[in-house]
Amino acid sequence: MEILKGDFEAKLPLLQQAISTCDFISMDTEMSGLSTAANSHRNPDSLATRYSKVSVSAKDFLVVQLGICCFTWSDKLGAYEARPFNFPCFPSNDDDAKSGERFFLSQSSSLEFLLKNHFDFNKWIRHGIPYLTRREEEEYIVKKTEKEKALANANQNDIPIDDRNREFITSTIARIKEWLETSTEQSQKELTIPANNAFYRRLVHQMIRTEFKGDLDSTSNAHERTMTLRRMTEQIRKEKEDAKIARPPKLNLRRVLDMISEAKKPMIGHNCFLDLMQLSQQFLWDLPFELDDWKRALSLEWKTVIDTKHLATHPLIKQHLDNSGLDLVNMAVQRRPFSTVGPKIVMAEDYDRYIIEPVKETETLPAVSETPATVGAGAPTVDKADAGSKAPKVDAASTPATAKDAGAKSGDNNAKYHEAGFDAFITGQAYLRFAGYILKERQRIEDEEEEHARKRRRVDSPDGSSTEADAVSATLIDTTEAKDDEKVAEKPATNTEDLEVEDGEVEETEMEKEAILEKRKRVIMENPTHDFLADEELQEYYNKLHVMRSDFPILDLAGPDPEPEDRPYSYLLRNVPASIQSSTLFHLFEQYNPYTFSWSDDTTAWLQISKFAPGPPGEEAERVPYEPKYLPLGRLGEEYVKPFYEAQEMGIDHHAADIEILTWKQWYEEREARERQQREATRAQRESQASQNQQFRKNALKKPFRAPYTPPVSTPTSDSPAVSAVPTLPNNDKHSQAETVAGSKRKHDGEGEQGRE
Repeated sequence: MEILKGDFEAKLPLLQQAISTCDFISMDTEMSGLSTAANSHRNPDSLATRYSKVSVSAKDFLVVQLGICCFTWSDKLGAYEARPFNFPCFPSNDDDAKSGERFFLSQSSSLEFLLKNHFDFNKWIRHGIPYLTRREEEEYIVKKTEKEKALANANQNDIPIDDRNREFITSTIARIKEWLETSTEQSQKELTIPANNAFYRRLVHQMIRTEFKGDLDSTSNAHERTMTLRRMTEQIRKEKEDAKIARPPKLNLRRVLDMISEAKKPMIGHNCFLDLMQLSQQFLWDLPFELDDWKRALSLEWKTVIDTKHLATHPLIKQHLDNSGLDLVNMAVQRRPFSTVGPKIVMAEDYDRYIIEPVKETETLPAVSETPATVGAGAPTVDKADAGSKAPKVDAASTPATAKDAGAKSGDNNAKYHEAGFDAFITGQAYLRFAGYILKERQRIEDEEEEHARKRRRVDSPDGSSTEADAVSATLIDTTEAKDDEKVAEKPATNTEDLEVEDGEVEETEMEKEAILEKRKRVIMENPTHDFLADEELQEYYNKLHVMRSDFPILDLAGPDPEPEDRPYSYLLRNVPASIQSSTLFHLFEQYNPYTFSWSDDTTAWLQISKFAPGPPGEEAERVPYEPKYLPLGRLGEEYVKPFYEAQEMGIDHHAADIEILTWKQWYEEREARERQQREATRAQRESQASQNQQFRKNALKKPFRAPYTPPVSTPTSDSPAVSAVPTLPNNDKHSQAETVAGSKRKHDGEGEQGRE
């Protein structure tokens, strides 16, 4: 369901109902850019540095689309009902306070990416829902309160009536009286009179207050330069009084996030570190300077955050994924083994933007070489070993989501990838498939171990009777728990590999075989949410975010981040002469058994020494662990390189003595100290800027200098009252006029006599 600015307030009760009753919520965002060149993370960073970089990007770019999907368990259906919502969001400033206005950057590659995925930029600007952070909302209330006070004070200072405005006032009063006498509220409800500028509009407001004692209500239209009058009623009077009370605007997309926070529901995302940073900065509050402060603040909003990209690293999941990109994960969870485990997912009634259709068993799967962009969301995929099969085996219970496009054929590119609502849906679907498979597969392994143990007990029993009876009884109890009308076998019942008898075991009876097969066909029929959230093994993957290209690939939201592990086989070489190549370095450090070199720039390279003993000259080395010979630290020195350049080996000269060697830990500590200093400098700069902004808000700027107002001789009839641009001068000397105008400009810019000196 897509919700636009025009129907946001009407759909809020529906949103509130979906959020408050669901089991968990998945989310996704689309942005105007990811990072600037100065804040890119092509190289590994510490978590604190990565947070600092991403926080700058979160301030520079906008969230252009927000998607959430509420998953609610239905006992009646024995499945989760999905309710996806898609919100285009644009920081419009329709209100007079201009509170929602933003200045932001756009990344050309990101905009092209959105355009290729059918993002409607016109809809984004015209129908995007505005939003305010909590601080901006407070400022909005303050500005509105000050504006009401300013209007009240302005009404007390009436414009004096003179020759300039007497004719306009007289004619306007006569016209209003005639309209009141000759019309009724039913025949002519409103009167429109011309008011060419703000001066005349203020005069109309004044005469309504003084001449008609508040019996009329007036509305200004600056664009059409008119005033609209209507008779005052109690309802209108009450509405105007209510409008004077400063309240936060109702049209604020942040209200959706507030609902989610108040509901205390788990939040699911995929590779969602940047998404959470953007949501924090753009909708909730300014990002704190320190990473730990952000983690604490985020935990107050959402107690449980689950990153499915991190969950995909679970050993039981990872073995089935070649890539953990969201589109590939979406196709992977629609095929075996994930599709046969459950739980089932159906679209709730009236949520038909993304249609769920079962995959046909005869549907041909795409070739492995096809890219995700050419594969529909409803098209299942196969492992590499299955590529080329004409009629691959596809589970009919699999329920992929496809876009709602008229005439879309199976296998077409009809998936709405990178629409935030759709991505939020498939993120939640991936979580359910992953969590369900982990619990089910773990149970299967435990059951197999229990079966083998039971068989062995029968062998060890003196007569074998009592143990066999216990085994049959246990399996019969498990059989009665399964429901025949919802059985989906993980493996065909005819597969005898599961019942293979190992050495030293006794074959199961026919009754035991049937009971075991029935147990394996069991599907999830009760709400599994509690099991997913309470399972200790799954909890190890909760509140941890995947961080790409970082020293630590995991950011722990609920605890301290891990300490760096030393890398004893890695050394940094600095001050390497530009003439030296990798082959030269191999020769220079040959006695230390170098494994590989990787260049950071022209004068810096990483040296990785091998963990295994070198082989005989000219032969391949066997992988035999040995105690490596560690490099000398610090400056390489003349003594080390002298034998090489005296023998004129591979162009090594005395400049190689300046090469400096650091361990990985030394390099890491140096980098941390340097980045810490940079963050502290940035923090001091931000605090200074914030202090200046706060002082600016407290001490309003003085009114700029204006030349003395000289009234025109005739009554103004143009769009604005005639005002002399330059005060009357005592003579016509051009030099004197220029000096006077220049002096006025300097004063207008805040420059006084002392400033000129």
